[in-house]
Amino acid sequence: MSTPNQQGINEPPTHHGGLENLDTEYSYTIEDYEGVVPADLHGTFFRNGPGRQRIGKEKYGHWFDGDGMLCAFTFRDGKVHFKNAYVRTPKYMAETEAQTIRYRGFGTQVPGGMFANLGKTPANPANTNTIYHGGKLFALNEGGHPWEVDPRDLSTVGEYNYSGELQRGQVFSAHGRVHPASGDYINFGAGISGITLKGPQPVLNIYRINPTGRLFTKGQLSLDNFPFCHDFVITNNYAIFFIGSIVFKGMGGVLLGRKTISDVVAYDPAINMKIHVVDLNNLHLVKTFETDHGAIVHFGNAYEHNQEIVVDAMYQDGFAANASLTNVFHPDSKFNGGIYKRYILNMETGKVSESQVSPTESEFPTFDTRLTGQASTVCYTACSVDNGANGFFNGIQRVTSDGDCTLVTLPPGMYGSEPLFAPSTNSSTEDDGYILEVVYNGFEHISELQVLRADNLNDLVCRLPLKHHLPHQFHGYFTAQTFC
Repeated sequence: MSTPNQQGINEPPTHHGGLENLDTEYSYTIEDYEGVVPADLHGTFFRNGPGRQRIGKEKYGHWFDGDGMLCAFTFRDGKVHFKNAYVRTPKYMAETEAQTIRYRGFGTQVPGGMFANLGKTPANPANTNTIYHGGKLFALNEGGHPWEVDPRDLSTVGEYNYSGELQRGQVFSAHGRVHPASGDYINFGAGISGITLKGPQPVLNIYRINPTGRLFTKGQLSLDNFPFCHDFVITNNYAIFFIGSIVFKGMGGVLLGRKTISDVVAYDPAINMKIHVVDLNNLHLVKTFETDHGAIVHFGNAYEHNQEIVVDAMYQDGFAANASLTNVFHPDSKFNGGIYKRYILNMETGKVSESQVSPTESEFPTFDTRLTGQASTVCYTACSVDNGANGFFNGIQRVTSDGDCTLVTLPPGMYGSEPLFAPSTNSSTEDDGYILEVVYNGFEHISELQVLRADNLNDLVCRLPLKHHLPHQFHGYFTAQTFC
């Protein structure tokens, strides 16, 4: 409900209700909805994110530390089925039983001070993204290996290491990309190549996995610093990594148990952004570009055009958001986006040019992934718009390659999430399909799935209210397959 401010004027509810736990696991068909479920929308929309930010009487110390909870919306024959389930990681199992914090996290310490955390590595909560590839569904978090989940009922199968090819200590990013021409899944993870007199040597380990799920090629990219590298892009021939100005400094304090990783991550404007272009065939470095300081958390699409590589990216010139992420229930916490930029990398001259694509604060870009690495003309982003209730994402936009923007803003008190493109059955063009957007209604403390026409965001095809709220989640994946 709305709450009166100091002047007695009712204000819309904040986004904070969407951070409360969902402890119940459901499975049901959505019966009561508005509009018409499209007959040409067939498949499964998976989502992943923290399902709880508290355990017992304790709050986790960072949004990144909540336990992973997968959701699945299944579209078939004009009906929609919903289910959700937690990933049964060791962290989830131990803390659920004890009803207290038992594992360190990105920003969470085990109660008991330095000696309770000495030498303990952060747990993998399997809470960031999901993908269905090689006949398997995975819950992903870059703090460890993938976790395999049964797509039929979302039950946990177990930690997955690609028949031992993903070795102990080799972590796996939450943001892989599927190469459309080959069907191969490209992923990466931060690591170290060894210890020298200067200390640990940071690298990115790069992995290529074929359509049957075999990890058959590995590469390694040497780095100058330990970066916050969360996402990357691919083209037909290259993988491109933007190594920005958000870095980890003072990891010794983390190993000694005195600090969390969140405590030592910082934005350093003295560090320029380096852009590494890697050959996808052999995973060797081809070229490095350098530009002013900055950071990219999430990317849209990328493609090659003559001797240039075009990359869409959500740019930030700081990491102030980390303060909000460490105390998500603070009244002043805000979760906002960055600047939608387009980078052009000239592989002949080494020149980098950039331009702002949209004036609206943007994050969580999505596009028709059938065109991954190829020229595409449409991208969709979550937006933060000043409408009196803008502490969280409250709109989405459709942006074309020539800069035409269509912005749809939610009413104050309703908050959105990452939009996801789902192609219609037999779709042949990139915007022939739907945008799937989970919306939290702060007035009623419930969530709904909104289905909008991808070629016209003002066409809200149907609203599918759930029986409960869904905690704000991170990322999702759509597959044309159904499993129940």
